[in-house]
Amino acid sequence: MFRIIARIILRNRAALLVALGFLTLFFGWQASKITLSYEFAKILPANDPDFKAYEAFKKQFGEDGTVMVIGVKDSNFFTLNKFNDWHQLGKEIKQIDGIEAVVSEGEIFNIIKIESQKKFDIKPLVTGKIETQQELDSIAEVIDNLPFYDGFIRNSETGARLMAITFDKTKINTKNRIDIVNAIKEKADLFGKAHNLHVYISGMPYIRTAITGKVANELKLFLLLALLVCSIVLLIFFRNFTIVFFSVVVVCIAVVWSLGTIELFGYKITILSGLIPPLLIVIGIPNAILLLNKYHTEFRKHGNKIKALQQMVQRIGLTTFLAMLLLPLVFFVFYFTRSNLLMEFGPVAAICVMSTWMISLILIPIIFSFLLYPILNTQNTCRQNAWVFY
Repeated sequence: MFRIIARIILRNRAALLVALGFLTLFFGWQASKITLSYEFAKILPANDPDFKAYEAFKKQFGEDGTVMVIGVKDSNFFTLNKFNDWHQLGKEIKQIDGIEAVVSEGEIFNIIKIESQKKFDIKPLVTGKIETQQELDSIAEVIDNLPFYDGFIRNSETGARLMAITFDKTKINTKNRIDIVNAIKEKADLFGKAHNLHVYISGMPYIRTAITGKVANELKLFLLLALLVCSIVLLIFFRNFTIVFFSVVVVCIAVVWSLGTIELFGYKITILSGLIPPLLIVIGIPNAILLLNKYHTEFRKHGNKIKALQQMVQRIGLTTFLAMLLLPLVFFVFYFTRSNLLMEFGPVAAICVMSTWMISLILIPIIFSFLLYPILNTQNTCRQNAWVFY
């Protein structure tokens, strides 16, 4: 079977190169549209009792993942300029697109009892900029007599103050969240510098934004390190930059295909699926080593380049296929875990691994059929000549 495959590959080199080129452009176009997942990773299956209880809790009481908090600790908080700036900070944050509400000591309400109408009226405690320290002291006294807020947005024992910021639910799991969080952090840091205070920032929107940023940065770092390490290993094996260059090109094409495949399935980059591109590099480079080692071994026997490439596909094609087949089967098992995260990862990883094998099996013999003959050194071992087309 692989003898027929080898003949097809070597007799249709131009057509296969064009086909792979168009497919790579298509997957590259798809990969350009891929986005990171800004949602909390759902590892538990949908029918898990704990997950069902969590969903029921959210339905009844709402989700805490939309609240971000800013905190400061200052026993001398009620000074005129500081309190006015704290109130102004809340107003500026509330004006940011994607923010629903802000609650702080500068944005709280007081409940007033109306005896004549037998009802309560809710009015903002601070309506604008406070002009005098005496007026601020009166407001501070009212706040001290509102025990509801103690332990919520203030701590009377430690002097800690908190500003709670509620995000719009339609924008909390989108790319806009990063810009919103960065804008809030910038304004909070300016307040801290102006009054020489350390500003603490927390809450699920801030934590998830930080994690998303780390995933994006570590994905790039891991991808580059995997490519660098595997290239060094390849260079040690063959001591030739031509082989390293074209092997890296092959695995980079496989990476582009993997990102395009994720987008075609309608998925986003998660903590788990972000491992697929580096995984393909680690798999693709050894695959290239096996193929090229067999090519050089066969060429050393008889000196016929095309025959050596045919023998490479025929002998090593089946070996690498069986080795590669085990990984997709292992990954595909994840589909039956009923965990959304693993169900997305398993089939995509399986498809990408097999596509990496296919790309290597087709491209490596085609590329090296266009290069000059490998040359023999004094130890009768092969070394690939310069990458000049003939």
